[in-house]
Amino acid sequence: MRNRAPRRPGAVLLCALALGGVETEAMGGRRENVPALVIVAGVGGTPGHRERFSGWARDLCVAAVQTPVPGRVRVLLERLPEDGEPGDPCAPVARSTQEELAREIEAAAGAGALEGGLVLVLIGHGNAGRDPRFQLPGPDLSPERLGEMLNGFGSGPVTVAHLGSAAGAFVPALAGPGRVVLAATRANETNETRFPRHFVAALAGDDGDRNKDGRLSILEAFDFARRGVEREYEQEGLLRTEHALLDDNGDGVGSLEPEMAAGMDGVLAGRRTLLVRTAEAVADASADTPEIRRLVAERDALAARVDALREAREGMGEETYLAELETLLLQIAELAERIAALREKAP
Repeated sequence: MRNRAPRRPGAVLLCALALGGVETEAMGGRRENVPALVIVAGVGGTPGHRERFSGWARDLCVAAVQTPVPGRVRVLLERLPEDGEPGDPCAPVARSTQEELAREIEAAAGAGALEGGLVLVLIGHGNAGRDPRFQLPGPDLSPERLGEMLNGFGSGPVTVAHLGSAAGAFVPALAGPGRVVLAATRANETNETRFPRHFVAALAGDDGDRNKDGRLSILEAFDFARRGVEREYEQEGLLRTEHALLDDNGDGVGSLEPEMAAGMDGVLAGRRTLLVRTAEAVADASADTPEIRRLVAERDALAARVDALREAREGMGEETYLAELETLLLQIAELAERIAALREKAP
């Protein structure tokens, strides 16, 4: 019977599995892929926005460092606090200037992190128009300049999540092989975004893991945040002013509703794990048999049907919807139990 690492509810590991990795001892000598995580909170403009942006940045960092295999996490803020707690792993390392961002990306690419890759999260305001920018202290950041900073990773695994306004303007310049690009809005949408709050919630909680396999894929995090935004606007009876996009097929055209279908946006994002919550979840995938992988694929297909059912809810009777939802969730739970039992018996 396989030796089990102790469970740690709430522990989070940002990683990009199946792409090489950093040697660790926490998983019994297995090689794990722990990307560098760079979190950038740009110019707030007001004390309220500055506090909100820095708070989201900290929440993301806390999620990343509460793990048996922490990666390199760096936080850049508009302003550095006067007093910091000694030894705080989420203390900002520098101001979020263009120069400091370039330095952190270069360090990530040159510190043995090429195999693990990079996750870059931008939190703040963006400018639309012919000359789009992400607002930073000092010179603002253009899509082209950020693309140049990322050249050191080549086609290695890079995920960029631009959670600010007018984020869609960055998608064409950043798209490419091995790239997953998330944008909270289309290029011409300049209102303050709600997407970051839901994205942070996906990483910090359990609800974003729709197939309940102990892992949160990039696609799951994107869908969780996107649906959360849509739900808010519907509940408030407001016209939605932000439409999130995801590009991972390299064509530079983001999709509003990506899916794991050949040639479509969503395949790479669905396969690339953004975080794993326990050491056990990481270890499970390494020894999966063909039978387990078949059941996992079946479970994932059912999870996709749940998403489709939820999209169609408005046109259905409530009793019919709830009955079909219950059937699917029970099937997913049954498959999860079978998978867990087979993994428990695995040598």
